[in-house]
Amino acid sequence: MSDLRALDDELLAALDALETLTAQPAFDLTLLSNARYRISRAIMARRKCIDALLRKATAQGGEKAKIARVEHDRSMIVRTRYTAHVGTWTPAAVASDWPGYCAASADLRAVIRAKLAEQKPILYPWLALAP
Repeated sequence: MSDLRALDDELLAALDALETLTAQPAFDLTLLSNARYRISRAIMARRKCIDALLRKATAQGGEKAKIARVEHDRSMIVRTRYTAHVGTWTPAAVASDWPGYCAASADLRAVIRAKLAEQKPILYPWLALAP
């Protein structure tokens, strides 16, 4: 299993890169596509890691299983929001409303960063559980 800490660092760096990009006054499709791809890859890798960790905790039963189920449900909320954002902000939509995209992107980045910070004290201690 990949190291969750490294995956978190990778995702945060990708979010920082998008933040820098969205601070620019002009829209650049190539740079935006690269940044979004990097975030997508980081999110998918992290999702696989966390899902494995939550399955392992759930299988153990008890209090960890309860926490894992709650964390899974909370993660689904962020996943749904991310998916909706990507679906709404197609390249054409971004090109037609760069300031709107920048604002929506800032909101989503804040949600993702908050989720990582929230999960850290819960999941990092469980890393030894993962296969």
